[in-house]
Amino acid sequence: MTRAGWFQGARAAAVIAAALAAAGCYESDVPLDPAPTAEVDQAWLGTWRCLPVEADADEEPATLMIRRGPERRYDIGWQESGKAPDKYEAFASTVGGAPLFNVQEVKPTGERGKWVFLRAALLRPAVLHVQVVADDALKGVERSPSALRQAIERQLSSPQLTMDFAVCVKAKEPAAASPLP
Repeated sequence: MTRAGWFQGARAAAVIAAALAAAGCYESDVPLDPAPTAEVDQAWLGTWRCLPVEADADEEPATLMIRRGPERRYDIGWQESGKAPDKYEAFASTVGGAPLFNVQEVKPTGERGKWVFLRAALLRPAVLHVQVVADDALKGVERSPSALRQAIERQLSSPQLTMDFAVCVKAKEPAAASPLP
């Protein structure tokens, strides 16, 4: 499956989770930390228009809405054209001095999905580059927070740790910000 196909084949109930799993993203039963270790960064908040890396020329962007959640968390909405929005919760962990985001889908029933780990970088104040921790990078690693943290820290400078996921551009906020799903 191509990266451009990540967004096209997923169902509304699990768009990002299904796409990331199919693309070789690492999924975990546990986050890197039991609770947030970093404050919410204002730079990430807002509405973003995103395309997967290597998207087809006619692919429509998805809308990523990031709002401040409770207890140093982020509430995230992801919406593709013509589909119902999906909801996620995330918080930052610091690994080897670098922020990584623990992201978990929250289904309409309240059920929660597996954790995925994202690395995001602001290339410019309004341009966000999102990468996901690759399944291959953590193959054979014990599935405990401490073992995952150590394995990620050892590979922080390795290009094999992550895969490019999407590039996003900050959108102008509407007069009344839309609520998350």
